[in-house]
Amino acid sequence: VQEYIGYKSIDDPLFKADKIMLKGVSLVDESVMDQEDYVDLVERFREKADQTSLLAYTSSWGEANPNGGKEVVDEYLERTRELVMETEGLLRKVLGALDLEILEPSPKKV
Repeated sequence: VQEYIGYKSIDDPLFKADKIMLKGVSLVDESVMDQEDYVDLVERFREKADQTSLLAYTSSWGEANPNGGKEVVDEYLERTRELVMETEGLLRKVLGALDLEILEPSPKKV
């Protein structure tokens, strides 16, 4: 999950990307949103990406925890999937505000 969202390590493309996104605030297309809304959007993106990363990590320990099991892992993974979709939506909005091309996800590394 962390690799999919580009948030696994410092070498991944979206790791701490919010810092770069905030530096681009002056590039915001004002016809799409104002700069204050853009800053709020970037903050929401960072929060969702952090939540996704944390939940993905937590799900990996779901079976090992007391009262854990496959059902617990499945619940965590479903919640993680929902957060990934929300995070992707926020990223698309950030790209739109900057009038940047929205690319398809990179193929999985082998």
